[in-house]
Amino acid sequence: MKKIFLILFLTYSLSSYSKVILVQGAMDIEVDFLVGKLKETEKKQIASWTFWKGKIGDNTVVVSRTEVGLVNAAAATVIGIENFLPDIIINQGTSGGHAPNLHSGDIVIGSETINFGATKTERKEEGFPPNLEDTTFFDVVQRLRDEKGNFQENKRFFSDEELIKKAQKIDYSQGKVIVGIIGTADQWNREIERIKFLHKTFNTSVEEMETSAAAQVAKAYNVKFIGIRILSNTEIYNEEFNPKTALWCQEFVLNYINSL
Repeated sequence: MKKIFLILFLTYSLSSYSKVILVQGAMDIEVDFLVGKLKETEKKQIASWTFWKGKIGDNTVVVSRTEVGLVNAAAATVIGIENFLPDIIINQGTSGGHAPNLHSGDIVIGSETINFGATKTERKEEGFPPNLEDTTFFDVVQRLRDEKGNFQENKRFFSDEELIKKAQKIDYSQGKVIVGIIGTADQWNREIERIKFLHKTFNTSVEEMETSAAAQVAKAYNVKFIGIRILSNTEIYNEEFNPKTALWCQEFVLNYINSL
């Protein structure tokens, strides 16, 4: 009887530490390193989206190449959840800087993420010039049902607090690591005044094209989520895109996965 209890206890203990982790990156340079670290790798193609399933330590890790943009990220997240039933989703990759205290190589752990492209403007007659200050946030695009089945508009989506705390403990030598807000839109902004406006309006640290869509789907499925983005460039300081940052971010995420 004691032997049976011990076996059951060990089985439960091991299973409680083993997780299924879905790690997302939009482009090859944002996933290649992580795919190379998988053991017992299986590749699965579902429509336009590619997944690699394997082991990193005791955890089952599914690396997802989401492709670029909100629609691709949302579709890849739904497919990833439905097919692999992850306990945790990590959306990671490169981004452009919004905050003046950040430089290329710095990492932003997303406390929250917002779709800053979800805006509306009031009517203006012909001849009146456009003005960035006239836009307001259009939160209906982030509407989800709550636990009681009622629709709720969401202005932002939040990373899991425990996952944030664990990410803050990971050593990183290529720059600094901060907790900040990740802004998402199907945009690549290079106008300094627009970047300053977005940072002022939404308090965003960085911009990219996938995180809020993945976070929205994760919340709809009640899956723990965290966004981790590295600055590949910042127009504020005229720092050009550095492809090495995609590798540095994956190295950080690999160490993070090993810590979970």
